[in-house]
Amino acid sequence: MKLNISTFSIFLVAGLTLTMFLLWSLSLLVLVDRQNQQNAVTYRQNLHGQVLQLQQKQRLWLQSQYYLLTTLAESPSERQNFQGFLWDYYQRNPSIWAVNLVEFDERGNPVSRSSKPGCLQPDQMHRDDFDDYLVPGIASCRIDDKALLEIAGPVASEGSTRVLLVSMDYFDFLNEFSALSGRRLQRAADSERGIQYHEFGLNLGSATQVTIPIGETDWVFGELHLSLQPISFWELFERQVAIVLTILVTAAILLLLLLHFNLIKPLLVLADRMRHAANSQQQAGDDDQAEVRPGLQVMQDHFDILQKMAKRDPVTGLNNRVIFEDRLSQAIREGKRSARRYALVIIDVRGLDDFAVQRGQYIVDVLLRQVADGLKESLRESDHVARFERNLFALLLEVQQRDQLNTLVEKIYLSVVRPYQVFGREFELNAYFGVAIYPEHGADADNLYQHASHALVRAEHSEWPIQFFRDADDVTDTSGFTMIQSLRRAIESDELKLVFQPVVDLETYATVYLEALLRWKDPEKHEIPIEHTIRLAEQNHLIKPLTNWIFETACRFVSESEIEDIAVGINLSMIDLHDRHLPERIETYLQRYRVKPAQIVIEITEGQIMQDPGEVIEVLAHLGVMGLSLSIDDFGTGQASLTYLKELPVEKLKIDQSFVRDMATNPDDQLIVRATIELAHTLDLKVVAEGVETLATCDLLAEMGCDHVQGYYLSRPLEAEQVATWFETSVKPDLARKGK
Repeated sequence: MKLNISTFSIFLVAGLTLTMFLLWSLSLLVLVDRQNQQNAVTYRQNLHGQVLQLQQKQRLWLQSQYYLLTTLAESPSERQNFQGFLWDYYQRNPSIWAVNLVEFDERGNPVSRSSKPGCLQPDQMHRDDFDDYLVPGIASCRIDDKALLEIAGPVASEGSTRVLLVSMDYFDFLNEFSALSGRRLQRAADSERGIQYHEFGLNLGSATQVTIPIGETDWVFGELHLSLQPISFWELFERQVAIVLTILVTAAILLLLLLHFNLIKPLLVLADRMRHAANSQQQAGDDDQAEVRPGLQVMQDHFDILQKMAKRDPVTGLNNRVIFEDRLSQAIREGKRSARRYALVIIDVRGLDDFAVQRGQYIVDVLLRQVADGLKESLRESDHVARFERNLFALLLEVQQRDQLNTLVEKIYLSVVRPYQVFGREFELNAYFGVAIYPEHGADADNLYQHASHALVRAEHSEWPIQFFRDADDVTDTSGFTMIQSLRRAIESDELKLVFQPVVDLETYATVYLEALLRWKDPEKHEIPIEHTIRLAEQNHLIKPLTNWIFETACRFVSESEIEDIAVGINLSMIDLHDRHLPERIETYLQRYRVKPAQIVIEITEGQIMQDPGEVIEVLAHLGVMGLSLSIDDFGTGQASLTYLKELPVEKLKIDQSFVRDMATNPDDQLIVRATIELAHTLDLKVVAEGVETLATCDLLAEMGCDHVQGYYLSRPLEAEQVATWFETSVKPDLARKGK
């Protein structure tokens, strides 16, 4: 449904009016509640004050009765008729409970004329306690189910001392209270709080109960329960609703008029003029309209061009950041309505700046277009991709299941780090991915950008190129990946191990060092051989965590070994040597396990492409300065062996086993091996021949002057616990001749 601005304004003002009416109703409800609470407090205070006044009045009346009776008791003429007077007095004053005149015998013991008990019992009195100067006192007490107010004092007559006690119902004042307030009271059952008086017909369903304690400072004889009828919300609502609605409707009409003349009418006039201008493009024959059309057409053409420029990246043809952020905002709005989940992926492609310096910006532009094509091919129709700036790309992926997202992200990663062919040359790129998921990692675009960028920084400084954002308490990360996570799980779950194959000196038959080889602990659980896993890690720039694990495990082995000056050879990929931080990490492991640099031999896999020879030579030079021994592995299979051999700071050269294995029967292999040995000795390098499997091959290498040999003829790779036994029964010349 489409609304024009007039209808929208009416709905807006109606909504505001309704909102104001609801707010007024809510405020009225709150006001009624507060007023009822305040009324209850005020009502209780007023009634409590009235009760206190009536109690004080009752005390004064009791004192007047006491003095009246005292006068009669002291008068000789009336003394004999005192008992008869009391019967008549009780009839005229039903609130009086008892009048007792206590006399004392010769021994000072009290003699009472009344059988009714009072607060002050006669047996509690003694003549010495009373004299002519004793002031009458008022006391209160409770006897059984009766609360009494009593006044007691001496009465002097013919030189003897007597005590007059006048008692009355403590709650007698409630009769006057009921008459004054118009409330009928009834005595209810007694409780721990004393005698309970309830208002007749007290209804606690709608009324508010007010409780007033009755008693002295340190004793409560009972409670008075009264009802207070609260103010009704609906009664107050009915009295005020007409006035409020009149005010709101009047204000709404005034607001609509104000909007119409100051906003709606000018916008309608502008829209009408734009419509006439647009219709003029479709008409002809009018001179004035013919003059307007070209200008509007030029503006439209310019607008189309600017719109395309504002939406597209000129190099890759992808959406730019402006369009991507709009798509992200739409996705978040859709997610709030339908509970859909989306992932924001920020990709940092590395290596393009170096190519720009070495090959030119045009090559980089071609690479960027190929990267963009690979990203588009990897995405689904519902996903979006954009190039932000330079080497930064962004993806918006709909998340249906976390495992599917992990698989998709890894697929995209592999599409970026694949080899690229540009004008007959092959290039390889590296990339880092930072991922944040809506709504787990952010409820708006800013939070998602912040957390995805944080994950990207962690990816750039960690061993794993794909990182999901995680809080400090979140221990999950990149779970569910196939190749990446399988390698990570293998490292973290201790599924890998190192075996060690000896490299033996041909002259002394002493063990020079042990080459560390990576193996699965349980090969039957893994379909992919370890060599293929290493090759995949190298191809996808995942060799760094594997290299770190091998270095740490090898250094720990050397540190725990009891063999003096034992040395271990570790294979490094050419990708490792393009990492300027490699020497720092190696030095960290050496210091952590207290391993001498001379106990580590670095074997460089020469068969891979050296993309940046200068950087590789710099890293190797740093390792050489640290004191590590350097060796070229698989010599003869690389593309630039002789070119860089003199520049690389190496000490050993290992001939690839493909030339050594069949050299005893293949004259061509013999020529290659002999020439390699002579070349190495000319460059003052030691030669290691790997793949020695027969005695004939070993003798032939000794005759050629080879320095060290390695192969199954001497020993298969040893488990870590077998190394000590190997050194105890090292290779002897006579044993070798017997075909050990």
